Amino acid sequence: MTDTRTTVLKVATKLFSKKGYDGVSMRNIANEVKISAPALYNHFSDKQSLYLTAIAETFENKSSQILQMVKGSGKPIKRLENMIHLHCTLMHDDPDFRRLMQRELVDGDEKRLAYMAQEVFAPAITGIKELLKELKPDCDANSLIVTIIGMMHKHFELEPLMRFFEDAESDQADSFQNKSSQINPDYITNQVMDVLLPFLGEKK
Repeated sequence: MTDTRTTVLKVATKLFSKKGYDGVSMRNIANEVKISAPALYNHFSDKQSLYLTAIAETFENKSSQILQMVKGSGKPIKRLENMIHLHCTLMHDDPDFRRLMQRELVDGDEKRLAYMAQEVFAPAITGIKELLKELKPDCDANSLIVTIIGMMHKHFELEPLMRFFEDAESDQADSFQNKSSQINPDYITNQVMDVLLPFLGEKK
């Protein structure tokens, strides 16, 4: 049976992802979980601690999966492709994770962003940098990571707009989206790799 703390984190993550940090109160969360506000404070001392725990619960497992992928066996270029596909799949399968990431970037709270960067994503980012340096020793790994992440995330961010482009009914649009009108991780991976391969001096 799911314990109260787990339920609180699940509900809080969904609310924070939809409304942002400032748009959610501890009372909102307590009401959704159907417990009293004092009972909620038995699990978390304040909203900040609840939010940071929700961030950690949402991101840490995904960060470790990405690190395992880049550190795995196989050719470096294949590990990069697998990492990109995994990242796209995680965003596709977990809309709360995707929205929470977007919310944090928009809100721009330095303490929370520093926590995410240093406590949650640092190992995975370091692993990706090492992989990129393995592929292209003279590259600016920091800038290249931003480019790769940007290419992946923008597909998801712009999906609501893409549906209204003039060619929304074309075969190309059909490949961009799957039947449930969500972004297709396979398609995004192929697009990103098509851009990266010439720069990295690799072939398909």
